[in-house]
Amino acid sequence: MSTRIRNETNISVLEILEEQSDKQTANFPTSNIADLHTDYHGPSPYHLNYCGCEQCPPGFQFGPSVRRSYLLHLVTKGRGTYSVGEKTYDLSAGQIFLIYPGDTTVYKADLEDPWQYFWIGFSGYQAGYILSQLGFTTESHVIRLGDLTPLTDCIREMLQTHQINLANELARGSLLLRFFSLAVRQVPAANTGAPLHSKSTYAKLTMQYLTNHYMNRIRISDIAGYIGVDRSHLSKCFHSEYQMSPQDYLLGLRMRKAAELLLHSDEPVARVADRCGYPDPLAFTKMFRKYHGMSPTDYRRQNP
Repeated sequence: MSTRIRNETNISVLEILEEQSDKQTANFPTSNIADLHTDYHGPSPYHLNYCGCEQCPPGFQFGPSVRRSYLLHLVTKGRGTYSVGEKTYDLSAGQIFLIYPGDTTVYKADLEDPWQYFWIGFSGYQAGYILSQLGFTTESHVIRLGDLTPLTDCIREMLQTHQINLANELARGSLLLRFFSLAVRQVPAANTGAPLHSKSTYAKLTMQYLTNHYMNRIRISDIAGYIGVDRSHLSKCFHSEYQMSPQDYLLGLRMRKAAELLLHSDEPVARVADRCGYPDPLAFTKMFRKYHGMSPTDYRRQNP
């Protein structure tokens, strides 16, 4: 792997050059491929292929051409048009347009107010999923985010990683992940959509949280917010895995901890209650009696 950086008056480009192989010419005809030397076939879920920025001259056109990887353009100034298939989009500052691998596209700067844009090309088996979470589809190639500055700053940092060394290779990967994270944070639907993990994973995370925080005031909504999943879904996952609700597990955990403290320490009942998440000793005593069939004092007396 090597890199190539090109700096001119109005354009900066970083390309990650992969080793050439037969499969790099297998997908599309090469006559109109615009990024022939930046295709990635490795195991990474996300891989930066190239990035850059340009202030286009009036009427500047790119294409018709085909890309081998996903390519995003972030329009930061001016206007232009983007054509893919039968669709033509009129674009302005603040919008992002996507080129899918294999699509023939044309984009052109406005004659009177030519655009400036940043671009980032990437591959990987999770790339399509991330783009769908941002709102892109094969029928809808353009989105608008509230603030492109964090994303363009990220691309500027990528452009500084052109030296061929391990540190820069790691930096490019981390910057690509940061780019996606910054973009996804601006799309609420991407953070409240379908759960990403199995029911078992959410249940085990909930149990771990309860075990570590049983001495504190806990609401299931707090756990759901901490993990990042809907409260109702979290409760269903926990019940499916352990055949009880998170509240019932928490109660049992607190009562077992209280019994241990009563048997193996001389701490007052009020202190035991507080250490088990009950700042009110009377409420603790009532719950302990209901769970164990006797008061904390009687429990300690009958189990010397």
